[in-house]
Amino acid sequence: MSNQSQTEQSLEEINQSLYRQGMTDGLPVIPPTEERVDEMLRGTDADRDDVVGELGNNENALTVEKLASNAVMAGCLPPYMPVLEAGARALADPDSNSIQFSVSTGSWAYQWVVNGPVREKLDIASSSGAFGPSYHANQTIPRALGIAYRNTAKIYPGEKDMGVMGNPYKFSFLAGENEEASPWEPYHVTQGFDADDSTISLAGPNGWVQWFPPENTAEHVLRGMIRNTPESMRASSGEDLNATITHFVNPYNAEELEKADLSKDEIKEYMVENSWRTTNEYTRSFDTGEKVPPRQSKQYRDVDSINVVAMGGPGRVNAIAGTSIGGPVTHEIEFPNNWDDLVEEYVAETEWVPTDGFYD
Repeated sequence: MSNQSQTEQSLEEINQSLYRQGMTDGLPVIPPTEERVDEMLRGTDADRDDVVGELGNNENALTVEKLASNAVMAGCLPPYMPVLEAGARALADPDSNSIQFSVSTGSWAYQWVVNGPVREKLDIASSSGAFGPSYHANQTIPRALGIAYRNTAKIYPGEKDMGVMGNPYKFSFLAGENEEASPWEPYHVTQGFDADDSTISLAGPNGWVQWFPPENTAEHVLRGMIRNTPESMRASSGEDLNATITHFVNPYNAEELEKADLSKDEIKEYMVENSWRTTNEYTRSFDTGEKVPPRQSKQYRDVDSINVVAMGGPGRVNAIAGTSIGGPVTHEIEFPNNWDDLVEEYVAETEWVPTDGFYD
């Protein structure tokens, strides 16, 4: 869109034009003028014509300039570009299976977890309300990546995106891991990265459940992680189907698990060993009423299908996201030489500060 055409149109007219072309997520966007896109490109050392990745079944190329343009529309700041580039590489990673959870009838979302020093630098929330509103980076980064995928792969509801219900978290599901309050090694370290590396991880869940244990003991937390996983969520790793579930454990409950000397691996092993469910309440045929013999199946088939991430602030509420039919994949975030200066220039401290105290 040229500068001349934009100056002749009002903000409302530009938004309506972009909306009619299917280039937005339905919410108002910031017009991607040449000046704004050029400013966004200050956040990367890559050439604007470089291809970050190929998206969709037709392997449509997402260039750095196109990514920057979508980032402008989503309201991102220039220092967010390194995170966006790493996120785009994750979307283009064949192991992410992003095309499947972008178009499937199951209405999957893009789930992002950010690790490392970049969280503090960009004020990416990981404590109270991390997955909710109020945090600029948490909201605009996933929105930009979602719009970029949509516009690059040309995915529209009822045409390629066949989600029956749709998913309210599709373009807004991002938070940092609360590494400082976690008793365990960070998620990206379990994926083979160094603690000082900054990374972004992608999965594709279609469900989200919040729950809390009746008592704050390790036993109640472990049982709750299994019992509160809906029966429709099944987890099994493997080449044919990599179906994973992520457990977001609040620091309060994580502390109780740590007191019981339980590592992440031991938590996963407990869940696999104790997730047997018996099914005997259904009939095979409505016509004949033939009974289905009681049978047992594991909700969690193996430890590789379970992810444990420390997340959230004070309180006993935990969350479960799944089943993801893609990934998870983790990609390192690489920064341009001028990145610290951009952070200082653009990232403002909030005037309100979340509470640090714990409560029930």
